[in-house]
Amino acid sequence: MKLKTLFLLLPTLLLAQSYTQIIKDVDNSLSLKSATQMQQAAQKLYESTKGKNYPTLDASFTAFRLYETPTITFYQAGRSVDAPMGTKENFKGAISLKYPLFTGFAISALIDQAKFQNEQAKLKVADLKRNLYLNTTKLCIAISTTKQSFEAMQKAKEATKKALKKAEGFYENGLIPPSDLYNIKAKMYQIEADITELKARQQQLLNTLSYLLHTKIDSVELPPLKKISLNKEALLQKALTSREDIKALEAALGINKAEIKMAKSHNYPTLVLAAELKRQGDTPALNGNGYINPDQSYVGATLQWNLFNGMSDEKKIEAAKLKELATLTKLNEYKEKIRQEMENAFLELDALHSKYQSTQMEVKAKEEYYNLTLGRFENQLASADELSRSIADLASAKAKSAIIQNEIFKQYQTILLLTNTDEFLKRQREH
Repeated sequence: MKLKTLFLLLPTLLLAQSYTQIIKDVDNSLSLKSATQMQQAAQKLYESTKGKNYPTLDASFTAFRLYETPTITFYQAGRSVDAPMGTKENFKGAISLKYPLFTGFAISALIDQAKFQNEQAKLKVADLKRNLYLNTTKLCIAISTTKQSFEAMQKAKEATKKALKKAEGFYENGLIPPSDLYNIKAKMYQIEADITELKARQQQLLNTLSYLLHTKIDSVELPPLKKISLNKEALLQKALTSREDIKALEAALGINKAEIKMAKSHNYPTLVLAAELKRQGDTPALNGNGYINPDQSYVGATLQWNLFNGMSDEKKIEAAKLKELATLTKLNEYKEKIRQEMENAFLELDALHSKYQSTQMEVKAKEEYYNLTLGRFENQLASADELSRSIADLASAKAKSAIIQNEIFKQYQTILLLTNTDEFLKRQREH
């Protein structure tokens, strides 16, 4: 299998907050907590839906008083005679048991739908966490890059201070014109302005990261580099079969299938069994009223079958099937998107690796040129402008090299997160 090599940043014991420690703080994210609470609600709804598989048991007690006493009229010899048939006071009590023996598979389909909705909610939480890891990584890289640029500018400032001190000595002895001295001073002011801007940018990024993780983050420290290998094909297969958003779409297919099953259930009859312990009377004792027997308990069954409803059920089935087809098409399209993302991620990794080697050589070249220019300046063979440029170029080269290192780290983490969260977390534990 084709292997791709890259640099992995491994955790070390640092005083600053390490990348590994910060990753753990993703659990504190308020958006993650909100999504988890929604998933817990889906779990409760699923458990509630499963109750439809069981009989229902209800108890009732009714009391009412009629305006008139119930009577029945008899006709004898052309005369009508009213006789009482009940009392004004009426009390009824019942314990009812109902069980849907057959519903055309509607209940099982409803439970399946709730189960897949619950599973989908869990997977959405997991996918949100995956994206939070990715956003956290990007912010950590941006903070570290800003910090390293800041450190490079600090070194440039120190070198410029030394050059300025030397230039002031030359100027006092009339060895260089005022323009050379002012040139170095202007460069010093520019470096100080850049340092102030970088410090502000770093704090803004730390504030954003703290907000994202709902945890105070004061600093970020990335670990040192070590060479490792990644198997592109193996990671791609894991992404296509086990990534959280892919599995969420597969759960959506399950929901669609349950909808089809529910729509088809209307083509079948329903059979409900019922039993009721029921008594009535003219007092709460429910011992009858002298007219109707107090015990009115019964056992029965209801069979119902819709024969025609204007083709409504058929249209519902067709609509459910089309929804399933749309989800399947989306799933296939999404897999192609992941395949492309993984391919591009590895190509980007190759490019970054080449850039890193180039920047390493550039730093060495700029260091040599700076040392040469410094020596020439001290011997009055180079101008202050040349020295200032060499200092700036060396600082820029070092910052560029650090940025590429950080980008390599970010690309590595991105590839793991494009695979799935488990793969990402496993690599963090290994290293």
